[in-house]
Amino acid sequence: MIEGERIRLDIHNILYAVNKLNKKLNNSSILNKINKYEKKDLAFLMNVLLNTMRLHLHTHKIIKIYIKKKIRDHERILLQSAITQIIFLDFKTYAVINCSVEIAKKLKIYHGLINASLKKISQDKNRLKKIEIFYQDFPEWFKKKTDDLETKEKNTFLKNFYKEPDLHIVFKNKNRLEKFNKKIIKTSDSSGFFLNKENIRKIKSYSDGDWWVQDFSSFFALQNYMPRRKEDKILDACSAPGGKAFQILAKKREIILNDKSHSRILKLKTNLKRLRFNAKIINEDFLKFNEKQKYDFIIIDAPCSSIGTIRKNPEIFFKKSSPDFNSLIKIQEKLLKKAAILLNKEGLLLYMVCSFFKIETKDQINKFLKKNHDFELHSFNFGSQNTDQSEIVDNNFMFTLPSKINGRSIDGFFAAYLKKII
Repeated sequence: MIEGERIRLDIHNILYAVNKLNKKLNNSSILNKINKYEKKDLAFLMNVLLNTMRLHLHTHKIIKIYIKKKIRDHERILLQSAITQIIFLDFKTYAVINCSVEIAKKLKIYHGLINASLKKISQDKNRLKKIEIFYQDFPEWFKKKTDDLETKEKNTFLKNFYKEPDLHIVFKNKNRLEKFNKKIIKTSDSSGFFLNKENIRKIKSYSDGDWWVQDFSSFFALQNYMPRRKEDKILDACSAPGGKAFQILAKKREIILNDKSHSRILKLKTNLKRLRFNAKIINEDFLKFNEKQKYDFIIIDAPCSSIGTIRKNPEIFFKKSSPDFNSLIKIQEKLLKKAAILLNKEGLLLYMVCSFFKIETKDQINKFLKKNHDFELHSFNFGSQNTDQSEIVDNNFMFTLPSKINGRSIDGFFAAYLKKII
């Protein structure tokens, strides 16, 4: 094999598995391919893999300009990966084309087409960098689910969905932030965005457990929450990897952490150990919790389409099929129903999803309130923020699209506090 061919072949096979076989990036067969690489090669693999998926609508448009006939899936995916490398990542053209031609031979697809097309495309590199995507280019299922968005909101999503996310970090307290030796753009007195790209594992204060990575949107929902009493019983029902719970623990309050997934619990324990936090951990199905046990505050970070994290999880658009909305909606409803049973009177329930689809956000809360007259929508506590909060919370619903705060990228997110009044 020529240099770079093996890793590019693995990238191609992963892309094919996601696109055609509907596999997730955390699928064991995909992880086996990814985890065999050392740091340098791993960085290359993830760069090409994620950006090919992020930019696949752009590269699909480019292919249609140069190839008029119908092409096979392997040909399309191989071309999309190569175009991403040549046009958007500025890799050496000859190396990308040579590797792509060799991979085409191994896959027994028309390597002459790959070679000729990529040479033509590379000649128009500067012009093709500027290719535009329009809302009509999105998958049909997505367009149907976003009928309710205003034109301004659609344009915001259009500008941001394919861009690499920024890293937002949260400190245990303001003193740790003040001692931090890297440049950040503050979002509160204990959080901020890195000003420059950083390898967090090389930063001593990360290893020392001074802070954790948490998207601003997820952080914002809990930033100003403070338990009424120190003895309040708090449960994070779907806790891993732990960011929300760490916010509570940083306020010197106890919280019980639960997650149904054993592998996610292991990740949670690793994070707790690094941060030097102690908490009770449960590895159970929340829907089977003993209903005699009551809580004063329950956090439900429910499974969802994850559309708000499209920049981190670009496979959402790259897959041929849409998320299973019927299944997700049912799970969300069951989690809300169970939490309502387990909550004490005057208790609070925080419902969160990394989605901006109406059926997973406002519709779920409105349905819940219609069925549960002993609950009311509770007010969001703003506190003092270094952001334009008026665009984040409306009528006590926190709602964000993949967009920007302080010039930095944030996820699409939804959160609502519900209070049990009877």
